[in-house]
Amino acid sequence: MIEGTVDSDDKVCWYVLRVTYQRELLAKDKLVAMGISCFVPMTTVKQLGSNGRYTKKKVAALHNYLFVQSTRKQIDEIKHTKIPWLRYVMVSMRDKSKHVMIVPDKQMQSFITIVQKEDERTMFLNPDEVYLSQGDRVVVTGGPFEGVEGVLMRVGKRARGRSVVVKIDGVAAVATAVISSDLVQRIDDARQ
Repeated sequence: MIEGTVDSDDKVCWYVLRVTYQRELLAKDKLVAMGISCFVPMTTVKQLGSNGRYTKKKVAALHNYLFVQSTRKQIDEIKHTKIPWLRYVMVSMRDKSKHVMIVPDKQMQSFITIVQKEDERTMFLNPDEVYLSQGDRVVVTGGPFEGVEGVLMRVGKRARGRSVVVKIDGVAAVATAVISSDLVQRIDDARQ
């Protein structure tokens, strides 16, 4: 589950883009109006209203980030003509060069599946605090997260079970609710 780069400007990929001043939802609306697929992870928070009551409101879970499924050529054109405040998230390579971050399709689909299951207890984690080498790569074989691929690990100091974590390096990591061990299968075992 490592992000990579693709040299082709005409290949449709999931790109990680940054915006300024928390305009991720505005950028998403503009891109969707142009017919471009994009995803902004959302979460529900309680806010205290002026009447003294709490209300639930949907807000972006990752401020200033959005994921766009398009070609590099199309994004470059949009950046130069319609939404100049879009920026690519760059990833440093071993040779100290920088490349545009691309998230593999399967990893992005697993990330979206976890984030969109609001009835489950999804956790957003700081990606720098998640060390994925600790667990086995698994695929969820049943339940609301069926098909999600990630790493099985204990999340939190007092966790009573294990969750499946999908991490996008340097941007975000999400963990499913605790999953029963009979609903996960090691990827090495699943592909044999």
